[in-house]
Amino acid sequence: MIYKITLSAIVSVGFVAAQTNPEAQGACNPTQGGSNACGPNGSEDWLNTGIEGDGWNPPFLDINNLTHISLEDFYNGPGGSCRQYDSAFKSSGQKYNIDPAILAFIGMQESSCDNNAGGYTPGLMQCSPDNCQNGRHDCQWPVEDNVDCGAAYLRSQLDNSNQNAIRAIGAYNGWFTAEDNTGLNGGKGLTTYYPCSDEGRRNGSPQNLNYIHETLNGWFQGKDMYGNDAYLDGKYDCQGNCDGGRQC
Repeated sequence: MIYKITLSAIVSVGFVAAQTNPEAQGACNPTQGGSNACGPNGSEDWLNTGIEGDGWNPPFLDINNLTHISLEDFYNGPGGSCRQYDSAFKSSGQKYNIDPAILAFIGMQESSCDNNAGGYTPGLMQCSPDNCQNGRHDCQWPVEDNVDCGAAYLRSQLDNSNQNAIRAIGAYNGWFTAEDNTGLNGGKGLTTYYPCSDEGRRNGSPQNLNYIHETLNGWFQGKDMYGNDAYLDGKYDCQGNCDGGRQC
């Protein structure tokens, strides 16, 4: 069923993604990968609207109406490594009015739920130190600060997009639109050629063009996108680098 997020239900469990989201175009169940990638929260082509043209123009999917499995089911499945951070997900979820399951899904996508993960944006949520909520420019530890960082950034993107889950989750991976006025990509939104362009390379790790599909139709559905279900990935050749002519 579709999980409705409310403050009273924010720590609820037992909801299972059992149908396609009626608000999502091109949705399918179960999740499929490859050139026609889709899942309960829409097709990859729909989620990525515009990236093969004039720039990403995200369609609308309400954060309060996403199809996903329960937090407990996730812990019992591919998200087992996230269980140790359950209290942090629930605390930050309550603080920023975000379903803690969504924070766990993103934590798995970002770091496989490993707060020791390094890089430019270290920690469980791979959140930029610029977004730390603890008054410092370092919030990898304690883990509660790192989850707060990720939750606060996601909340800011939701509030700036009328609660649009697609736009907010894309922004979490560095996706941008023309309306963001970043000046990137000639003032356009993200396109397929941008992540490994000269400008894209200068701006850090390439955006993952499969990111939204992997998240909304992968982890959200209990798929192990870094393991047995990797074949359900989207159509873009993304490995986190631009080696060998990859797109991202």
